[in-house]
Amino acid sequence: MRIEDVLVAVDFSQNSLRAIEFALSLVDRDGEVYLLHVIDSDFAERLSQEGFDEVDSAIAKMKENAEQRLKKILESLPAERPKIETMTVVGKPFVEILRVANDLDFQAIVVGVRGRRGKDVEELIFGSTAEKVVRASRIPVICVPDVV
Repeated sequence: MRIEDVLVAVDFSQNSLRAIEFALSLVDRDGEVYLLHVIDSDFAERLSQEGFDEVDSAIAKMKENAEQRLKKILESLPAERPKIETMTVVGKPFVEILRVANDLDFQAIVVGVRGRRGKDVEELIFGSTAEKVVRASRIPVICVPDVV
């Protein structure tokens, strides 16, 4: 079975770049891959609590920067690939990943995870955004490790 549409959580780490490559290998050429970057709302809240007056401006700049980085990723990918859309939202990463996946009815979510040799699978992702997504998702979540 091939997947027609998949959501990839992107935090611009090497792990998430590997997850994008993996997602592209899963999806039919006629399918779609959505790259989602979430700006953590906790960061914005901390700025506000510390008296930073330009919170909205800072978030707007962060969104603009994220969109530019997503565009660079798109430009680096081969031309022969499924359609790719990008999205940048503000919120709690695992909540937004699940919301977008549900709202847009994806077949799967792909996330990169940081691993450590010799650890079991739960330790591999425990406490991470990926772990929260895996536990709460109603659709398959594919975790792409940084170690092979």
